[in-house]
Amino acid sequence: MINRLRWFKTIRAQLMLGFGTILLLHGISAAIGYGSLQRLRHRSQTTLDNAAQLRELSLELKTNFLLARQAEEAYFDTWQEGNIGLDAQGHVETNRAYLAQARQHLADLRALEAQNPELAEEFARLDSLFNNYESAFETTTRRNAEDSLNHEVHQQLEDLLAALPDSQRSETTTLRMLVWQTMAQQQTYLNTQDSAYLDDLQSGLDQLSATLKQLPAGALDPEAQALMQTYRISLSALLFLDQQVQVNRIIAANINRDINKIIQTVSDRSAARSTAARLELANTANQSSAALLATALTALALAIWASVLLGRRIMTPLTLMAIAADRIAQQDLSQPLAIAGDNEFTAVAQAFNHMVSQLRQTLETLEQRVEQRTEALATANQALQDQTHSLEVALEKLRHSEANYRLLVSHLHAGVIVYAPDTSIVMCNQMAAQLLGLPMEAMEGQRIVHHPCPIVDETGVALTAEHHPAAQVIASQSPLQNYVLGVCHPQNQDCTWVLVNAFPTFDDAQGLTQVVVTFIDISDRKLAEEELRHQALHDALTGLPNRTLFTERLDQAVQRVKRYPDQLFAVLFIDLDRFKVINDSLGHLVGDQLLVQIAHILQRHVRASDTVARLGGDEFVILLEQISGLHEAIQVVERIQGDIKAPFTLMGHTVFTSASLGIALSSPTYNRGEDLLRDADNAMYRAKARGQAAGYEVFNPAMHASAIELFELETHLRQALERQDFILYYQPIASLATRQLLGFEALVRWVHPQRGLIAPGEFIPLAEEMGLIIPLSDWIFETACRQMADWCHRFPVAKGLTMNVNVAAAHFEQPDFLEQIKAILERTSLPAINLGLEVTERLLLLNVKGVLSTLSHLQAQGIDIKIDDFGTGYSSLSYLKQFPINTLKIDQSFVENIDVDHDDVSIVKAIIQIAKSLGMTVIAEGVETEFQIGLLEQLGCDAFQGYWIAPPLPPDQVETFIQQHSHRPV
Repeated sequence: MINRLRWFKTIRAQLMLGFGTILLLHGISAAIGYGSLQRLRHRSQTTLDNAAQLRELSLELKTNFLLARQAEEAYFDTWQEGNIGLDAQGHVETNRAYLAQARQHLADLRALEAQNPELAEEFARLDSLFNNYESAFETTTRRNAEDSLNHEVHQQLEDLLAALPDSQRSETTTLRMLVWQTMAQQQTYLNTQDSAYLDDLQSGLDQLSATLKQLPAGALDPEAQALMQTYRISLSALLFLDQQVQVNRIIAANINRDINKIIQTVSDRSAARSTAARLELANTANQSSAALLATALTALALAIWASVLLGRRIMTPLTLMAIAADRIAQQDLSQPLAIAGDNEFTAVAQAFNHMVSQLRQTLETLEQRVEQRTEALATANQALQDQTHSLEVALEKLRHSEANYRLLVSHLHAGVIVYAPDTSIVMCNQMAAQLLGLPMEAMEGQRIVHHPCPIVDETGVALTAEHHPAAQVIASQSPLQNYVLGVCHPQNQDCTWVLVNAFPTFDDAQGLTQVVVTFIDISDRKLAEEELRHQALHDALTGLPNRTLFTERLDQAVQRVKRYPDQLFAVLFIDLDRFKVINDSLGHLVGDQLLVQIAHILQRHVRASDTVARLGGDEFVILLEQISGLHEAIQVVERIQGDIKAPFTLMGHTVFTSASLGIALSSPTYNRGEDLLRDADNAMYRAKARGQAAGYEVFNPAMHASAIELFELETHLRQALERQDFILYYQPIASLATRQLLGFEALVRWVHPQRGLIAPGEFIPLAEEMGLIIPLSDWIFETACRQMADWCHRFPVAKGLTMNVNVAAAHFEQPDFLEQIKAILERTSLPAINLGLEVTERLLLLNVKGVLSTLSHLQAQGIDIKIDDFGTGYSSLSYLKQFPINTLKIDQSFVENIDVDHDDVSIVKAIIQIAKSLGMTVIAEGVETEFQIGLLEQLGCDAFQGYWIAPPLPPDQVETFIQQHSHRPV
């Protein structure tokens, strides 16, 4: 047994004590040096920070005082210009604001007096200078504000010149010259502020005062004397104020100079303190470095001494141990290891000698066992040779079976890969190598994590090693069927789509032995599916996304903005103006080419993340994602409109077009993309209604409310037409010359169940747009003619009256319109001479030949033809001469202001003269005053209608009106 050594006699203990002492000394020295450096650094840094703060506050104080001086100079310049209003007060407020900031900086500097006692005197001087400056400036501004002479002296001088007598007496002439001379000297001094001119002005005032004293009594009237005295007093006060301003400026300049000197003194002292602090920090750092170097050298010397001392006690035993190890390597176990002493090496030598003794005994025992084992191996070798022969026969059969299996797998049209449980490839066939684009030799042995070809799912996302089909089967121990994957080839950036099936195989103990993965190339089917999907989601003409794809992306954007409200997007709805004209005139091929060019323009002005789609016809939409605000969408719209308005060259034709655009901005309140698309559509139609000059319109909630109201109005209008919820009102028409009743104009009213009577201006345009104007007009014609026929039968005086009915433009597009009028007259038994038709100027331009023929036949039957609202449309003298017109009706917009607007009088006079020269009668609409009646009668107008006679009346009141005015004028 090895005796246990005392710890302090061991070499390990001696090493620990020696080197521990060295480390302790080095650590103590480093801690002392580090503490000294930290204290010095903190003291120096505090000094530097204090100096920097002094300089910064001094500069800010100086800057704010200079800005206050600039505001002061601006105020005095404004005052000298005679303006003491809001501009001057603004400069005073600016001066006070900057002085307040400078005061705050001075307060911050005073807060540093404890750290900088030597600067207390300078800070006190700064405080005193600020008080002096503020007192002088406040006094001057108050005096200027209280005395408005600077505004009044010039006016007083003008009043004085006007009040001086115009006599040629020498005293008066001299006085007038002195006043003009004083005025010139006053203006020169106020413009230049030169003291030389001030002396001249003062001298002129003295001369003026002397001349006034020498004037004989009565030379000036009391008013002129009072004005002279007031002007002298005002000018003297103005000069006094101006001198006070100059003195204030001199005081401010001196204060500014003193402040600059004090600030410079503060800056110099803070810079000196900063330099001293940096120098002290550098000296202390050098001293600390020297101390650390001395400590390091001492520690190094102790380490060398300890190493030499301990090396002697270690190297001798190690040399003896190496010699003993060489003898053992040469199989010499006879000599023991001899080491004297009382340390670890002595214990090691005893253990070494004991090990050699045990090894010698073990070798002897081993030789005996080797002889016995040799005899047993000879017997086992014979038995092994017999088993080997049997195995060779079985192996040959297995090779034949494997060859058949490989032949079958290699000729399959599907790729086959066999994976081991560790996901390495055991075997693959030629089709698998062909589909993966790799040689078979390179594939065998590859693991899933080192797969050379990236594999993606149907969404294009790369599969991780855990989601590889083989890895999924290994993890689940169950088959995987009909899994569609893409194999990407890095060489040509192509992707082969395959249908994957995978299944595991197990041994007798139900342990997984391998995974067989088969895959069939379905790229052609996949391409066909993608093509069908592309065709289903894209426009065939332009290649842009269609409504389905756009709505899908719009819904995604709506849901995204609910999660992230700050991520704005906008929808632009574009509709080409007058596109039907291009199709009808140049053909659909040119129209299609224009649509393709428009698609290119739209794509050129959006980013890759945005979506441009065609909804159909000439309607396009754009989804602008990730925008900063409405202004960004408007910028895109303006660029698009600029390009669309440029001429297009299409199949040899130069085509001009424009577009109306609606903008709808995203909001978390939207739940569906269709709602946003609807609002953009409403905004587009609002822009189109405003005309091509409008260009675009931004959606607001009022548009949606208006659209809903319009939809409800359309629905109610159709129902009203079915129920005939209409009534005709009749406005009388009378002769200007005799005041006798001439007839009526039939005006339709809609009897709405909730809103009551609705005027025609609100629903007639809607009826025209909806295509309901024809049945509505038919009802009006039938009702008006039947009513007139009834009145002619009941009231003999009505046989000489005319029922005037407005004709819609759509009627002239019907080939049987003439026959319809004849049929209505026959059914109602109304003579043609009792019917008048009112047409608009715009109607005459639609189909000149057809309208001319129809009107001629109607006039030939005795029907009176009138042009309604003449002067508000496309007035053409050639059409007046060409068309069979009996009467012109002057629009009320020209009549209502003829009592105040001379231009309207001229227009009405011209219309009457034109009608008279062409043999037509004239009816003035909207006549409401006696003055209008008299003026129209003077101008030669034939008839009139309006509230002066009566408003539009229901049938029962018309009957009363006819009875009352059958024998007397209206």
